[in-house]
Amino acid sequence: MTAVAFAAVPTAAWAAPPNGGKDVVNGPDIAEGAQNAPGSQAIQDLINTIGFYAIIACLIGLLLSGLILAMGPRLGFTQASTVGKVGIFASLGVAFLVGISATLINFFYNAGA
Repeated sequence: MTAVAFAAVPTAAWAAPPNGGKDVVNGPDIAEGAQNAPGSQAIQDLINTIGFYAIIACLIGLLLSGLILAMGPRLGFTQASTVGKVGIFASLGVAFLVGISATLINFFYNAGA
């Protein structure tokens, strides 16, 4: 008599996921969707242009605030130094947010993915 041994072979319902078991459901591929979407290059150019103009506006705001801070009290405007300081910090804060916005969005997207 010969003994027949049956090996426990996992079936399709019990097999490990094809990607090594990391993801049960895959999220959307944003990079592939951006390449295939109609008008995506135009939207990217528009966002880059808005960012450029926002940085230029921050630079102008910084220069004008510095001018107000330096010249305002000498011309008799008592609150000019406070307005100039607020303008400088606002311009620097907006420039910081414009510069870090893409990094923040990518970080939180990757954290949630």
